[in-house]
Amino acid sequence: MPKRVGYLYEQVISPENCIAATTEMTKNKNKSKKAMRIRANAETYGKALADELASGNWNPSPYKEHTVVDGVRKKERHIRVPCLHDQAVHHAVMRVTIPHIMRRNYYYNCGSIPGAGQTRATKAMQKWMKRGYRYYAQFDVRHFYETCSHTVVMMALRRYFKDERFLALHQKILDSMGPGLAIGFYPAQWYGNIVLMLIDFRIKSTILPNCKYVRYMDDMVILYNNKRALKRAKLEIEFLLNALGLALNQKWKVGRVNSHGITFLAYRFFNGYTLIKKPLMHRITRKIRRTKRCLNPKNAKGVMSYLGLLKPCNSYTLRRTKVYPLINIHQCKEVISRESKKCNYSIGV
Repeated sequence: MPKRVGYLYEQVISPENCIAATTEMTKNKNKSKKAMRIRANAETYGKALADELASGNWNPSPYKEHTVVDGVRKKERHIRVPCLHDQAVHHAVMRVTIPHIMRRNYYYNCGSIPGAGQTRATKAMQKWMKRGYRYYAQFDVRHFYETCSHTVVMMALRRYFKDERFLALHQKILDSMGPGLAIGFYPAQWYGNIVLMLIDFRIKSTILPNCKYVRYMDDMVILYNNKRALKRAKLEIEFLLNALGLALNQKWKVGRVNSHGITFLAYRFFNGYTLIKKPLMHRITRKIRRTKRCLNPKNAKGVMSYLGLLKPCNSYTLRRTKVYPLINIHQCKEVISRESKKCNYSIGV
């Protein structure tokens, strides 16, 4: 059990923290008039928020809910959006919580971690694949956000924190999410990481200490030279997940690193080179053709984002034949720059 931290409630309710949390919450909300009013009066609003938290009068409001279709596989995501006032409270609490989580975080836990993300996970996989590991195991948690219990999250938080008033704020946030962890709540991604950090610790300390292991939220990949050890590790990980009230997705894989490579994140990793996944490649080329017909800020931002995905992989031929002949990157950047200046002018920056 790691040493637990106390006396954090006073940091949460300090006016300085609440003012900073208010400013942070309104960042990039340039289309919301209410958010822009709050940003303009961040000091007044932050002090009022600090007084409300100090008196214990904060009670979460009901969230708004909608469904989006996400990603290449067109998954339905149920999004729950809290009101702006509750979002400010979430940021105030998490500004104090996150530094203590980061101190205990496994380096190759890359999902929703500042400074890590897909870039760190991709570089790690490329480095490890060059070392010639013979076998790999790939797992993910079935319906992780929907099935993660609030009791398990609080148990994980109590491993690191002992301030009861601080923990009571986290309990209020969890209760306001409804069942599971709500996608759309800022703390949800951190709560998910706190729970799965228990799995990270066990894998690297007792199950397979010498393996190469990377996790991106609930997607895990382990590289090792012993297939039997990987199968035993799969059983132990499944047992740990079941103890947390979670379940392993039945599409898990344990096999040889061969000519098919390892499909993880947006790429297929091979020994010495990396390719982008074919469905994503088709999506990128469709976006390029659409942008050629209609160059607007939305399409230009999409193109630049996709070019960022192509950069870490071996995509020279794709870019030379299906990207650069159709669009002008400099023009896309100019369109985005003009749009950004227009937004900054409208909010008085």
